[in-house]
Amino acid sequence: MQGSDRVKRLRKRAAAKPAAKDVLKPRVVAYLRVSTEGQFSDGHGLDVQERAVRAFALSQGHQIVEVITDCVSGATPPGEREGFRRVLDLAGEGAFTILLLYKFDRLARNVLHAVTSVHELRDRHGIVIRSVTEPIDTATPMGEMIFTVLASMAAQERQVITERTFGGRREKATKGGFAGGAAPYGYQRDKDGGLLVVEHEAAVVRRIFSERAEGRTLQAIAAGLNADGLRSKRGGLWQVSSVAYLADNPKYRGVVEYLFTWNGADTHVLREGQHMPIILP
Repeated sequence: MQGSDRVKRLRKRAAAKPAAKDVLKPRVVAYLRVSTEGQFSDGHGLDVQERAVRAFALSQGHQIVEVITDCVSGATPPGEREGFRRVLDLAGEGAFTILLLYKFDRLARNVLHAVTSVHELRDRHGIVIRSVTEPIDTATPMGEMIFTVLASMAAQERQVITERTFGGRREKATKGGFAGGAAPYGYQRDKDGGLLVVEHEAAVVRRIFSERAEGRTLQAIAAGLNADGLRSKRGGLWQVSSVAYLADNPKYRGVVEYLFTWNGADTHVLREGQHMPIILP
């Protein structure tokens, strides 16, 4: 017994539906960002962000075109980031319609940068920006207003953190403590953030100060260190600039010196340090 052509057409149409559905899936680009200040393990690392955006895209039936990452401070304008420039290139090609973020603050800490980026993507390319952890749709006036408020709050939070960090470093320096940064050659950081003498490097520091006191030029000192196979802090050859910087560093005499600049005002700190001097008076 032979079936009708009508049933064949229905079956063919039904088989074609999944393929059509795949074609109509919203195309999205996932944009992930961590700062260069080491926020890889604070609960918002790239792996955490990627798992979240992929799970969200799957739950919404979205097709991820590309996952783009930036390892840069949120204070850097999006247009100056290598990864985000890739986002703009894909937007210009019409490759996607939704930009997925883990949180809106991954876009930018600066309110103006964040809002400008949202407007540019929406107005020029018809791109909607969505956060997988914050239920806001920037395609709607209400969603855009809420986004602007959130962006402002993120900027304020960043400002508070920066002020607190600056205040802490300045307070530590005024008490003679090492106020952050890489330990200078001849020292290493201890568990409390102070400085401990590294004796084999300290011997090189004493040599540099001694030869400088004898009247040797910076070039001659650097050449002598290199000829003897001694290497700088990073394992490279000694340069005139690195010898000069070391010879001018008061920390080797047991003194800490910092120039803090905040809101246009300078604070000069010069104190006897809490660490052990390498060069004795």
